[in-house]
Amino acid sequence: MPESDEFFFNWSDEYSVGIPTIDKQHQELVNMLNRLFIAASGREDARTAGGILNALMDYTRTHFSLEERLLLAAKYPDFERHKLEHQKMIAKLDQLTRRFRLEEEQVYLELLGFLRSWLKEHILDSDMRYSETLRQAGFSTKAWEQDAKTEFDSMVERTGRWCKIW
Repeated sequence: MPESDEFFFNWSDEYSVGIPTIDKQHQELVNMLNRLFIAASGREDARTAGGILNALMDYTRTHFSLEERLLLAAKYPDFERHKLEHQKMIAKLDQLTRRFRLEEEQVYLELLGFLRSWLKEHILDSDMRYSETLRQAGFSTKAWEQDAKTEFDSMVERTGRWCKIW
């Protein structure tokens, strides 16, 4: 499905990994990316964009941590490579965020482009690969999904962050 002018990144079923909690988390990342795009398009001040960026960083770290716990529990054979992809993404996001904060440099286009490309490629390649491996092995994600939901609910209650930026 081609991108529309309405959103920076349109979610479609092609991004579904078949694990409902992971899909919901990915959809939330897409929503946050679209929200950052709106702010960065000059419709809102830098403080608002900074808050969205902070929330995106926190959400991404939590998502990666939970996903990695799932892969460890499933004894996913390519776990280390997958975790390294996460680490590299966080390092690049940290770098771009520091540039934004410390140098007050307008890095929105680079940041948004990086995030959209990375997220699309990661879901369609790496995440689809682990999803298929877990499915073929008959690994049940039910217990993990309940733990992930509880952790996210607790984080939102503790920080209230997502409620404030939407």
